[in-house]
Amino acid sequence: MPAKPFGSCIAIVTGMFLLTFSATAKDIETGMVKLADAEIEYVARGEGEAIVLLPGGTLTVDYLDGLADALAKSGYRVIGINFPGSGKSTGPNKGVTLKTLADQVADVIRSLKIGPVHLAGNDFGNRVARMLAASNPDLVKSVILLAAGGKYPPKPAAENALLVLFNPASTDAEVLKIMPYFVSNPADAQKIWRMMKPSRAPGAAAMEKEAAESTPLDVWWAPPGNTSYLILQGAEDQIAPPKNGEDLKQELGDRATLVNVPGAAHMLPLEQPERAASHVVDFIKSLE
Repeated sequence: MPAKPFGSCIAIVTGMFLLTFSATAKDIETGMVKLADAEIEYVARGEGEAIVLLPGGTLTVDYLDGLADALAKSGYRVIGINFPGSGKSTGPNKGVTLKTLADQVADVIRSLKIGPVHLAGNDFGNRVARMLAASNPDLVKSVILLAAGGKYPPKPAAENALLVLFNPASTDAEVLKIMPYFVSNPADAQKIWRMMKPSRAPGAAAMEKEAAESTPLDVWWAPPGNTSYLILQGAEDQIAPPKNGEDLKQELGDRATLVNVPGAAHMLPLEQPERAASHVVDFIKSLE
């Protein structure tokens, strides 16, 4: 989790945007970007080419701190963005589509003046990342998909595990019982849950569900254009079955690089953050 801010808070008015930010003791910058109908929180660290991280469903981006730190240490500026209903971000919770969320992310990129960016989406965030690549390709250098689900659903038992995980009423014992669906090594279940639990944002659930269900698959699944993709997935992922990534690679052809990580499941960024970061860095450098 980011350190608590210290020092003064600065507000900058830039056209339609109101940008506020605070420095932190760990050189992590947290801020808010005020849009026409939303206020979006971001967390930034590092210097260099920009990588934007989009989190999984009903989670704040804080659970990706390990990945973000590893990328920042590799020489990149890493900006995590929280969707409305998660963290301090607010916005409409009705009539929302994936494009609504993609447009919000696009406005944050513009307001921070960091585009074009490498756009990395985990779980639900991978859908928004692809939607943004389809609607605002000028803002995207590449797309990095961490668990490229959306076409082939999990099996019923794994789908039920999702319901348990994101039910705020679930006890730790109930969550630990279903965590083997999310991790490769069941012995890691308690550690991974401790890392995820502070990032739960059940207030985002209804909005994100509506956004996913109201947006047809063909609108965001394999965006046209020339953007390069990294499909980075745990070989043992039961939540976003690897067949999703394999089919997407076939559809995107030479534009996509597919990496199946052994010994990893849906929580790849938490199970192996350094290894995930290494694959991301190698991919970005291959584009130079």
